[in-house]
Amino acid sequence: MAWKPKLLSSLIALAIFDADAGIMREDVAVQDYRDFAENLGKYLPGEENIEVFKMDGTSAGILNFPMPDFGAVNSLGFATLISPSYVASVAHNTGYTSVDFGNHAKYRTTYKLISRNVHPAYEQWAKDFHVPRLNKVVTEAAPVPMVDTQQVRNNPERYVYYARVGSGTQYQVDPVTRKPVYITGAYDWKSGGTMVNPTFEPSRLRWVNYGPPDTRAQPFSSAIQAGDSGSPLYVYDNLEKEWKIYGVSPWIGTGKTGYEYTSYTLDMQLNFLNQVIAENTDPDVTDIAADGDIHWAAADITQGENSWQWHGVDTELPSQASNDELNASKDLRFAGDGGLIVLDSAVNHGAAKLQFSNDYRVVSAEGADSTWVGGGIEVDAGKTVDWEVNGLDGDTLHKIGEGTLYVNAVGNNGGGLNVGDGLVVLAQQANEAGEQKAFSKVTIVSGRPTVQIGGENQIAGSDIYFGYRGGNLDLNGYDMAFSTINHNDSGAAIINGNADQLSTLTLNNSSNQTFVGHLGSQETASNLNVDYAPDSSAGVWELAGGADLNQLSVQNGIMRLAGRPTPHAGDVVFSDDWIDETYTINNVDVASRATLRVNEHATLDANVTLNERANLMLNSKSHLSGKVELAADSVISVDQTDSKTTSTDGNNDVVIDATISGHGTLKKMAPGALYINSENTFTGDTHIYSGALILNGSLASTVTMEKNTVLAGNNTVADLILKDDVQLLPHWPAENESESDTFVAATQTVNGTLAAGSNNLLSLRTHFDPAFTQTDKLLINGDMVSSGPVTVQVTPSGAGFFTDTDNDGAADNQEGVSLIQVAGKATKDSFRLAGEYVARGAYAYNLYAFAPGRSSEEQRDVAGSGDQFWDYRLQNNMLTEGDNTVPVDNTPVPPEPTPDDEDDGGDDDTPVPEPTPDDGDDTPDEGDDTPVPPAPTPDDDSGKNARPAVTPQVPSYLSLPSALLSYNSRVSETFRNQVLAQDDKKLNIFFQYLNGEDNYHSSLGFMNYGYDYTQKEEGWLFGAKVMQLGNDTHSLGLSLGLSSANLDVTPDAADGNSKTQYTTWGLSSLLSYQYVSGLTVDVASDVAIYDGNVSTDLRGSEVADISATSFGGSVDVGYKIKAGNHEFTPLAGLGIQRLQVDDFTDIDNTTVHYDDITRPTARLGLRYRYDWDTASTGKWAVTANTLFIKDLSDDAAVDIGDSYSNVSNSFRSGATGSSGMIDLGIINNPTPNVSLNTGVQYQHRIEDEGVDYWQAVAGVKVSF
Repeated sequence: MAWKPKLLSSLIALAIFDADAGIMREDVAVQDYRDFAENLGKYLPGEENIEVFKMDGTSAGILNFPMPDFGAVNSLGFATLISPSYVASVAHNTGYTSVDFGNHAKYRTTYKLISRNVHPAYEQWAKDFHVPRLNKVVTEAAPVPMVDTQQVRNNPERYVYYARVGSGTQYQVDPVTRKPVYITGAYDWKSGGTMVNPTFEPSRLRWVNYGPPDTRAQPFSSAIQAGDSGSPLYVYDNLEKEWKIYGVSPWIGTGKTGYEYTSYTLDMQLNFLNQVIAENTDPDVTDIAADGDIHWAAADITQGENSWQWHGVDTELPSQASNDELNASKDLRFAGDGGLIVLDSAVNHGAAKLQFSNDYRVVSAEGADSTWVGGGIEVDAGKTVDWEVNGLDGDTLHKIGEGTLYVNAVGNNGGGLNVGDGLVVLAQQANEAGEQKAFSKVTIVSGRPTVQIGGENQIAGSDIYFGYRGGNLDLNGYDMAFSTINHNDSGAAIINGNADQLSTLTLNNSSNQTFVGHLGSQETASNLNVDYAPDSSAGVWELAGGADLNQLSVQNGIMRLAGRPTPHAGDVVFSDDWIDETYTINNVDVASRATLRVNEHATLDANVTLNERANLMLNSKSHLSGKVELAADSVISVDQTDSKTTSTDGNNDVVIDATISGHGTLKKMAPGALYINSENTFTGDTHIYSGALILNGSLASTVTMEKNTVLAGNNTVADLILKDDVQLLPHWPAENESESDTFVAATQTVNGTLAAGSNNLLSLRTHFDPAFTQTDKLLINGDMVSSGPVTVQVTPSGAGFFTDTDNDGAADNQEGVSLIQVAGKATKDSFRLAGEYVARGAYAYNLYAFAPGRSSEEQRDVAGSGDQFWDYRLQNNMLTEGDNTVPVDNTPVPPEPTPDDEDDGGDDDTPVPEPTPDDGDDTPDEGDDTPVPPAPTPDDDSGKNARPAVTPQVPSYLSLPSALLSYNSRVSETFRNQVLAQDDKKLNIFFQYLNGEDNYHSSLGFMNYGYDYTQKEEGWLFGAKVMQLGNDTHSLGLSLGLSSANLDVTPDAADGNSKTQYTTWGLSSLLSYQYVSGLTVDVASDVAIYDGNVSTDLRGSEVADISATSFGGSVDVGYKIKAGNHEFTPLAGLGIQRLQVDDFTDIDNTTVHYDDITRPTARLGLRYRYDWDTASTGKWAVTANTLFIKDLSDDAAVDIGDSYSNVSNSFRSGATGSSGMIDLGIINNPTPNVSLNTGVQYQHRIEDEGVDYWQAVAGVKVSF
């Protein structure tokens, strides 16, 4: 996982750790162990079915329980809050005197231990347990419930899952050695663990940690180590659906190092714990409403005849008392009918908790100015305490409980407030001197409480602090200003809970600020306004926790709305792990020269007004919805610059769903995609400097696309300016779109002029189906002005069809598919197909330009009426015999003059003479995705000898069988002639150089896709006689040969130029038997492989790769007749060839399949040889062979389709044909064992179909 640090001033402080506590399994990241312990990352309290991943990305398991809240465990992991002012730990931890909570959060409280409360059986019975009492009630967390450990023993099906957290010495098992590797020492940070199926012992349980591949291994397998003493073990109560503390860990484990290590947890000592709390608690005050006011005096608390003791300390402040004095103070609860409590004198309650279980009002005796200080106040749920006494400077009032504390004293309260639960209303009254302050400072923690402003001048924003997990500050219809918001994390929230009165929150920073908390609430979003008014225009305030507001006013500087990195333990930030934040605001007003910026992973949903020269900036991964009104010279800037992008979570897209109106401009910089999904009426410019604009809607502004940009989507624009190398894509695929989805056509419409630069590309999809023909389109309701043609690339789909529906052999103005229409000026050359054609299986489709007056009014899609428009239609490329493309007359015809005729036809100011038909700029496209149309049936009776063109490479495909079989036959015959013509009954080796050319003539004709071709050959043949047996009456010889050649096959095709270059390798054998009487029997066989590459003029090289294999064999029977130096051998024989071609898909996604091709032949011929000897130059011989070959095969079938449908067309490839051949050669033996030879072969077809060829050979033979 990639990570990237970021400073707190930008968002959140960072450090880099990769470690965990106890002994951790080898394959789960230490960061996950740490996040689990601190409830960070994905391990948030209450989350269910969390999947834990191994470091290799596979699953380590799913946590089958709600995530426990470890907030009650102190920051160092050795003590757990089990009562508001008591923690549980182990007695042998004697070195600590204080605790804090919230993982060392900012604005935390340090709680002092005032009594250790060691279990009395610690020394004698090893009950290593204590419950220290704290000097204040803890506000950062709620006490964790305690479980009856005997119930856990008796109900294993109710208590299944266990979780722990601690900060002992940290190890992780090495996957190779299976031993623990030290990471860090104790108390550096906390890590977590899980286990099931413990073993219960008296007063304790034990468990064993297992590691992979053991099936008992838990996702967070963990074992206790030194420093984990006092760390808690939680158990999940599946009946009450809550986590409870089972016990604390008093000892390090035993057993193996690494896995299978035994850890122990001591049961909670509930009897002892309850006894300690009871000893520190006074009896409840059970007042009776009828008995009048309750008076709290120094000696006791009285009401009428009743009195109750209370225990505090004698010092002015609790902090001035000793621990023993504080421990002597006792918790007190008012549990009567409720009423008025009068403090007759100042009360220092020490460390005691004051609890109210009914509605009470607490006041000072008149003239006494009595105060109350102590361990804290708890107000029960549903109850309200009217608190009309102040605290003291140097002491902080801790408030817990779900009830309400209504602070309504007089003057300046020198004490502080720390709220952990419930509601506190600040309604302090001014004294006679006008002094008024509810508290010296207010700290809001735990995420549970709300502090509500109950009047003016209660507290300054600078004196409010949001600590661990924060809470709500409710402005309650009052206004407040902050130059900084003191907060620790995203739990901080400022809201207005008053549905009847607006509040305004003013942010007036003098230095850059960040707030990761939330502003407003969904319930009362319409009642909170935020004014951003920094001291300087350079001021920056970043909100990163979302907002629900009525109004945001950006008066100066830069206001940034952002998402935020997911917090992880150790302040680690991973660049690909972010939290998306939404800012829902009724109205946003950005003043002149001020800037509102929507940053990564932020969504702004608002009605935004940009005043003159105001700026709205959208950064990568941002989203804007609602409405935007642009004043003159205001700008929406989309900036996706990489250097300004921190997150790697997701793509870089910016999405605008908002409707934009007014007169400002929109501009986009840097690569990346900008999505606009709305109908927009603003009249300023839209300028795309880089990347892609995906517009699924409309723009009333002029759109300028700079070089190398993309305009995509189903959209409408006013005027469109394309610089060089711009791409237009009416269809932009959705993220989850697949090829199997139903085809939905898209259209780009330009209501004005389209001005194009050079090398612009229009990419369209066309669905070829006669029952459901659809296509993407470009419609231009104005003029088309360009410095060069716009290239049109078409991606076809569907079953395909023959567009010449009337079989007249011509492209008509209602046939095919209309891709582009222009209502105004254009030319036939305004658009051209990429690659000059679109391939649909075997067939090629052209773009035909129908000029104004020659278009069909019925086909009109552009604005206006009549036939005065340009229509660029995709149709079968129709050919006539003689290499002529069927022309389209694309010269504009002037409209009939009418009183208010519009100039739809371009430059038609004067009548135009009847034009001479040109080629219609018929330019087929490369068509990378091409299904196959059904075979057209040309109407040969229509009087027009025309047919649809195939792609240029198809003639090469159809020429393949006869070309390869012809070559194979020739090289086999050459090998046979070389062996037999120089047979001196000795073992030998020989080498032959080959060079020749075929000229094939097809009998199929133009209409049946018959193609002549030329094949050029250059190669060699190496052979050897490897066996020679015989006696005076007969002989038997075996020769083997290896051949290789380069072949160039070039069809003669009106459809386009193509060539196939083959490299071939072959093995040949000849077993030759001769009897003294003259009888000869020759048995030949051969095998060859062919590797071909097809190229065309329009697609270049690598159009298709072809692999083929041929097998051959023949038997010739002859009779050798000698007459002096003359030798005649008449012969007859039979042969067979078989060719197998692998299926392939070419560059146009055309699929080609050949059936296995078998060619049987009958052979009849004569071999002649004349020998003579010279004294000076050795022996000589002349050979002459004639051979008639009758081809007994039929035409081969080739099925050509496409990779997107099951439709294909079958073509005849033509047979190799019958032929007559003559071979002339001369042989010289300058020495008895060396011979030189040269010769020439010529073959002529004897039928309409066949191969004429010649071949020259030269070689040498060495005998042994």
